[in-house]
Amino acid sequence: MSDTEPHDPKSEESPAPVAASDAGHHRHAEDKVRHTRTSAAWVAITIAVLFGVALIDFIAQNTRDVRIEFFGASGRIPIAVALLAAALCGAIVVLAIGIGRVAQLRLNMRRQRRHSIRHHDADTTADEAS
Repeated sequence: MSDTEPHDPKSEESPAPVAASDAGHHRHAEDKVRHTRTSAAWVAITIAVLFGVALIDFIAQNTRDVRIEFFGASGRIPIAVALLAAALCGAIVVLAIGIGRVAQLRLNMRRQRRHSIRHHDADTTADEAS
């Protein structure tokens, strides 16, 4: 619009009126970030790359050999390899304990479900008999 043209308020587009209940929902929808599998994959890849860089730095700084003795076996290996092997063994132990606990909880849930179904069936049969 130029300075010489008269101002016509009707020619300007105004946004449609929004009900008070819709305003909060609309604002919330704009603020909400949509999480997708692709965004989750990018986050996982970023974390993996950072972890990889830290691991390479750790190995590069810990190349000195150390003597390891374990149940009569002995040898010399880089300290980084020894520490990573120890960490891996610890992770395997924690994983095994976690899997055992999850299996135990699932077995308990299955038993409780069977028990409640049997009692429900017995109650239904008793109600029908009376």
